Amino acid sequence: MERLKAVINGISPMSREDIDLLPPGIVVSVKKKCDLLEQGNVCKNISFVTKGFFRMFYVDMEGNEINNRFTEADNFIVDFQSFLTQRPSRYYWQAMQDSEVLTFTFNDVQKLYATSPAWGTFGRLVAEQVYLQLNERVEMFQFMSPQQRYEYLLSTRPELFNQISQFHLSSYLGVKPESLSRLRKRLLYR
Repeated sequence: MERLKAVINGISPMSREDIDLLPPGIVVSVKKKCDLLEQGNVCKNISFVTKGFFRMFYVDMEGNEINNRFTEADNFIVDFQSFLTQRPSRYYWQAMQDSEVLTFTFNDVQKLYATSPAWGTFGRLVAEQVYLQLNERVEMFQFMSPQQRYEYLLSTRPELFNQISQFHLSSYLGVKPESLSRLRKRLLYR
């Protein structure tokens, strides 16, 4: 819980009184390759990753899994659209290694927002971060070639190259695994 409080204060500094309004949350263990959220279910919780690594993905019309986001410890995971609207999610959140999260319900979060302006500010700042992450991903596909996406990811999230398989990396970059292999070789020998 202390790590969570430190992350919260890093996003939006709060008084001790405001931090103490945070409910204890529920600890959930998620085994590797198990889902924290499944497509078609409503996202009823915001989770803070205390241990492990997750991927957010969807299944396209041809049955392919398309990776949309990766999240490691000390970060929040949520399908914000489903959480805010309380409608079914289009995404999965799957553990890529044995993981543990601390979850807070929709009602917990709404109560915090209603009780404290500091929590309302925190919620807005987190929503802004999520928006920027989503917009960055959209712009990667609108304005960058596959090579530029690869180079951008290498410069901004180099740790991903050691944590995920080439299959998951190629899905995230929007290229076939064979194309990613050729791209990596080309960059290695230039």
